[in-house]
Amino acid sequence: MTPGLMSLMDEVAAGGVVPRGLADDLWRLVYTRGHCDVDKARPYRDRHHAGILVYARSLDALRALVVIETGERLVGAAGAFGPLPRPGSAVRLAAGRLVVDEAFPLALDVRFDRAPANAGERRWIGAMRDALGAIRTAEAVRRDGIAARRRTLPALAAIPGESVLRERVDALRLNGAGVNTVRIELPELRKRVREMQSANDATCAQLRRLEEAHLESRARTQAAFAAATRLDAFEDAPFVVGKLDAIPTQLDEPARAHEVLRALALLSRALPRAGTRVAV
Repeated sequence: MTPGLMSLMDEVAAGGVVPRGLADDLWRLVYTRGHCDVDKARPYRDRHHAGILVYARSLDALRALVVIETGERLVGAAGAFGPLPRPGSAVRLAAGRLVVDEAFPLALDVRFDRAPANAGERRWIGAMRDALGAIRTAEAVRRDGIAARRRTLPALAAIPGESVLRERVDALRLNGAGVNTVRIELPELRKRVREMQSANDATCAQLRRLEEAHLESRARTQAAFAAATRLDAFEDAPFVVGKLDAIPTQLDEPARAHEVLRALALLSRALPRAGTRVAV
């Protein structure tokens, strides 16, 4: 057993019974991730161990063992971390606490302790490719709907300024209107101006909401295109994704589409960095 694994196993044993198969799990994880060992986390006050959670296992009712892939190394720690996030989440080990920066959003079974054994274990890549296509299609439909709603909005009214009101009052006077007529008509003119301004404000608010929705839709489309370019890299990824044999549902909902895009972004962070893999 390597020194780091031995130190980590000693920490686990010091707190109680060592779960069966834990050492084998950790060794497979080290081997699959292409590292030589796993480092025991040190409680630095001014530095965090940040990366992707690649292993999490409950040891007893309170304690758990977690291992984080930082990109350069594996870092493990045992402790009372509370509810464990899904593997694939972006986390930090900070002063003995496990801080979740971004939870893995999809209910998938991501295994970082073994590589795909056959084409069937890579089917999730095709499902994700179809999902990204569905997201792009749904967003195109959404933008068409936004454009249609925008065309139904009323045109902005030209609001008469104070000089126009003065000209109206002067015209009334030239036409011989008395003071009572002016006193009646001037408030009515100002009331109509306020109503026109209120209508314009409501239209502008709707325009802003539609513009924000359009920009968000374009951002999701661009993210889907960017994610599609990274799918080929998952063919050789040293992890297995289960429970995804078909395209996820409700991808026309922005929140659901966002979950798929963020899941792929987190999995991309779990890919080995160039030049960091070491033969073991």
